[in-house]
Amino acid sequence: MKKLGMVGGVAWPSTIDYYKAICRLSLAHHQARLADGPAPMPEMTIESLNLNKSYGLRGGSLADDASWMRYDQYFREALQRIEASGADVALIASNTPHNRYASIIQGIRIPVLSIFEAVARHCATIGITEMLILATAPTMDASAFTDVLARFGIKAHAPASPGERAKIVALIAELQTERDDDAARRIRDVVDASFPQTGTVRAVCLACTELPLALPSIERETDIVVGDIRYINTTMVHAKAAFAALLERSDA
Repeated sequence: MKKLGMVGGVAWPSTIDYYKAICRLSLAHHQARLADGPAPMPEMTIESLNLNKSYGLRGGSLADDASWMRYDQYFREALQRIEASGADVALIASNTPHNRYASIIQGIRIPVLSIFEAVARHCATIGITEMLILATAPTMDASAFTDVLARFGIKAHAPASPGERAKIVALIAELQTERDDDAARRIRDVVDASFPQTGTVRAVCLACTELPLALPSIERETDIVVGDIRYINTTMVHAKAAFAALLERSDA
């Protein structure tokens, strides 16, 4: 297998989920292939960043490149350290930095797997054509994710109400501290207020890697259906794409 480099810590609970997911995928892949001994696990380098610092480095409008220069540099320097460690493939274990993906990866010579691209491909594969995005403020406010989804024929939107958006941002902050006070119901309330029932299953993208923590049953799944809602777990979608990349052109 190839070596993976992960930019994590933003936030730490979801970084743990990435690590567990990739190791579980490797275990499942190799269990039937070995007569004895432990299953091979991919080598990894994890650069765990300071979430508080990354928040402080955020700029204004995402169109104002100059205001985001230090934020982009913080993530780019982490990728440079990963590259220097000998990693073959890298990922950023967070949705929000992907709004600055093109700037962050400038000069990085190894592949950096885009979570937006991975999720768009997955959603197109399972036939999603319309979707609600729940995420941090930058991801809900910007068009970076919706533009990628549109390339795959998926129409997506965030909650139109500032109040509903604020509820999701507040919930994310709680999940980052391992609080989940009635989180699943709170997500459902925002979905009902922002994405009217249509008589068919509604697709909802949990486009912050902390949001899947609100739904324990989704931990190992790329998506699950709860009632009339199909929730997309961006963490698992990204982790599966990463593991597939680690196996490419490999005999392991």
